[in-house]
Amino acid sequence: MGREPVTVTQPPRAFRQITRRRALSALLAATLSVVIDFMLRFSDYQTSLNLLPSAGALRLPVTLTLAFLQVFVLLYLGLLLPRFLRAAVLLLSVLVVIVQCSYWLTLSQFMTSTDLLLALTVGGENRADAITSFFQLRVFLYALPYVLVLSALVFVPPRISPPTSTHVSALSGFRKTLALSLLPVLYLLFSSYALFLYVPERSFHLNPLTSLLRATVHYKLENLGAYHGLRDELPLFQAPQRPRDSIIYVIDESVRGSNLSLNGYPRDTTPFLQSLEKRGCLKNLGICVAAGSYSHISNAYLISGHHTFPDDGFRTDRNPTLFDYAKRMGYETLYIDINHGYLPKLMKAAGDSPVRSLDQWMNEQSFEERHIDLETTKDPGIARFLSRLLNERGGYFIVVNKKGLHFHYHYRYPADSASAIWRPVMEASEPIDTSAAGREKLVNTYDNGIRFQVDEFFRVFVSETKNQNYILLYTSDHGQTLAEQGQVYTHMKPDAVIVDVPEFLVLGERYGRRNLLAGIPPGVRVSHLNNFATLLDLMAVPMSLRVRPYETSIFSLAGENSKRYYMTGSLHGSGDYVVRAIPTPPDAGWGVSRPPSPQLQR
Repeated sequence: MGREPVTVTQPPRAFRQITRRRALSALLAATLSVVIDFMLRFSDYQTSLNLLPSAGALRLPVTLTLAFLQVFVLLYLGLLLPRFLRAAVLLLSVLVVIVQCSYWLTLSQFMTSTDLLLALTVGGENRADAITSFFQLRVFLYALPYVLVLSALVFVPPRISPPTSTHVSALSGFRKTLALSLLPVLYLLFSSYALFLYVPERSFHLNPLTSLLRATVHYKLENLGAYHGLRDELPLFQAPQRPRDSIIYVIDESVRGSNLSLNGYPRDTTPFLQSLEKRGCLKNLGICVAAGSYSHISNAYLISGHHTFPDDGFRTDRNPTLFDYAKRMGYETLYIDINHGYLPKLMKAAGDSPVRSLDQWMNEQSFEERHIDLETTKDPGIARFLSRLLNERGGYFIVVNKKGLHFHYHYRYPADSASAIWRPVMEASEPIDTSAAGREKLVNTYDNGIRFQVDEFFRVFVSETKNQNYILLYTSDHGQTLAEQGQVYTHMKPDAVIVDVPEFLVLGERYGRRNLLAGIPPGVRVSHLNNFATLLDLMAVPMSLRVRPYETSIFSLAGENSKRYYMTGSLHGSGDYVVRAIPTPPDAGWGVSRPPSPQLQR
C-alpha cells in the first residue's frame, strides 16, 4: 500500500504571531506618523477646533479616530505585500508625501478633491508650472520624518511560508490574505464616505497619505453625483442671415485688473489700450469681480450664464452655452482654448459627437498645424490669427481662452531687453520669494508679462484687423496675489485680491451698434455674472429666446451690484467651498496695486 500524502500547512500559531507582528508594526508606525503630523502642523489642529461646528461636540474626536484608523489600515495593507512590492509602494508613498507637504507649505492645506479635478483637467504646461511654483527645498525637512517611518516598514518580516505546500494549503493561505485585506479596504471606503458626508474638507486633514485617499474618494463621489445629461434646448429660431459684425469674447488667464495702467496703475503697462480709450475705441469698465478664484469656476459661469453660488443644481452643466445662442442668431462659432479653460469639459459631455453649436475649436496643436508658433509669438500670435480671420469675412462669434500670465511669468514674454522693461526679474525656475527683494522681482516679471501678453496682444489685433465691424469683450478668469500679504500661492484661495480682474470693450471703427455703449453709466460696477446677458444683447437675442433668468446686462446696469459675489472651492457645493462678496464701496485697498519700489515706476 502507498503512503498517505502528507499535507504541510502553516502553523496557526505562527500565522497568528506574524499577523500580530504586522498589526503592531502598523500601529506603531501610524502613531508615529500622527505625532509627526501634530508636531509639524500644530496650528492647523488648533484651527480645526474653530472650524468644526460647536453643535457637534463629538465630531472632532470621531474624525480624529476615523482618520487615525485610516493611517493604521493603509500601513497594515502595505505590510501584507511582499518586500519588493512593499518597496515600490514605499517609493510611491514618499512621492505623495513630498507633493502633499509642498502643497501644505504653499496653501496651508493638503490637496482637496477640487485640486485633483484641476490636476486632471488643466494643460500639461500649467500643471508643470504649478508643481514648480509649489515646490520648495525645505519640503524635504518636513517629509523626512514620514519617510523614515515608512522606510522602517520595509524591514518588517513578510508572511511565514511553509516548507512545502499543497493546492489546499495554498488556497487556504490565499483566503486568509484576502480576508485580512478585504476588511481594511472596506473600512477605508466606509470611513472616507463618512468624512465626505459629515466633515468639510477644509475642516480637517490628518497625514499626507490619508488626506490624498480622502480627496480621491471625495472626487469620485462628487463625479458620481454630477449631472451627465444633455443641456437645455433653446426654442426654434431662424436668423434671417449671417450677421455682418463679429463678436469676440476674450477670457484671459491670471490678469490682475489693478496692474493695468488703464486702471490707474503707476507703471505704463498698457499704453496702447490707453490710446484706444482716447480715440473712443475702448470703453473701460474698471475693476471687475471674477466669479471664482480659479479658472474652472469662472469659465463655467462665463460660458453658461449661471449666477448663484454654489452651483448645487448643476446649472453650469445644464444651461445652454453662449455658442447655442450665437448659433441661433446666425453666427459662425469658434472656440480658441489655448489654456484648456473649458473646452475639455464640453468635449467630455459631448462624447464622440461634436460639441453642440460649436463649428470649430482650436488648441495649441491647431496652431501648430497652421505653422503658427505660439511659443515664440505667444498671445500676439493668437491676435494675428484673429485679424486674418476677421479680414476674410464677418459674422463670427469667437471665445478665446488665451495663455495670459499663469505663473511662471518669466515664460510669458520674449527673453529680450526690449520686453523686460522692469528689472530685476525672476528666473524661470525661481520660486516666489516674499521678501522685499523677492517681491520686487515678482512684480517686475508680472508687469513685463502684462505689457506683452495684454497690451501687445491688442496692438497686434487692432492694427492688423482691416474689417472694423467687430466688438470685443475682454476680462480675465481671475487675478493674482503678488505676495502682498506674504502669500506664496498666486490664486485658488478666497483672498479678495484674487478676484480683481479687468473688463473693457474694444470696438472697431465701423461697428454698427455703438449706441449700446452710450447707455453704460459712469462708474458702473461690473461682475463676471453680468457678461452673459451683455453678450446676448450684443447678439440681439430676443427675450423670447432667453430660456433662463440671467444677471443684468452691463448695458442695463444701474445700482444693482451693491455686492458682487465670488466663490472658491467646490463648484457644485458637494465639497469644500467659500462664498464671499466685494461690498460697495469696496474695502480699502481693494482694486488697487502698487509697484514695490516707487523709483521703479514708469
